[in-house]
Amino acid sequence: KRWWLCVACEIGPAPEKRAVVAATGIDLGLKAFATLADGEAISNPRYLERRRRLLTRRQRQLSRKQRGSNNRAKARHRLALAHERVREQRRDFHCQVAADLCHRFDFIVHEALSIKGLARSRLARPVNDAAWGMFLNRLALKAEYAGVHVVAVDPHGTSQDCSVCGCVVRKSLAERTHRCECGAVLDRDHNAARNILRLGRSLQASA
Repeated sequence: KRWWLCVACEIGPAPEKRAVVAATGIDLGLKAFATLADGEAISNPRYLERRRRLLTRRQRQLSRKQRGSNNRAKARHRLALAHERVREQRRDFHCQVAADLCHRFDFIVHEALSIKGLARSRLARPVNDAAWGMFLNRLALKAEYAGVHVVAVDPHGTSQDCSVCGCVVRKSLAERTHRCECGAVLDRDHNAARNILRLGRSLQASA
């Protein structure tokens, strides 16, 4: 059994938003968990995938136990502990990435993703493993405490538009490099992150 202690306290109003000196756009993905507008890629730890064999084995052990028996209860507990370990690792990773971004940047732009729709697609397993929604919630919370501006923009066209000249360069999901007639050649996610930052800045300017 585990015990949880929740303490509620009043800490006063949120701090004033910081002056924007450093800004970045974030393109969330599966190959890299996130790619920033400067090209930095944050690796995807894939905690669920790394422990899938263990989870599958414990699920099979549970299914073989007689219903209502003590052995089945023990097997269920072992399976729950394995899933909980994955959740804790993922939560810690999200917290570290969010805290690092809020420390380095004053203005952060991300995509307003339809995560529920993606979680029902053929990419459901890796999308659920990445847990982008949980990360964005954590980022918003960290940003509120740090006085960081966080803006969500429409992701439509961010992967297809050229971040250098603005031309539309059609490409399939399998194409990982953006190449434009203007001479721009960069990683697909890097190109998207630059477009996301540009859209965020345009929203900030019009606010």
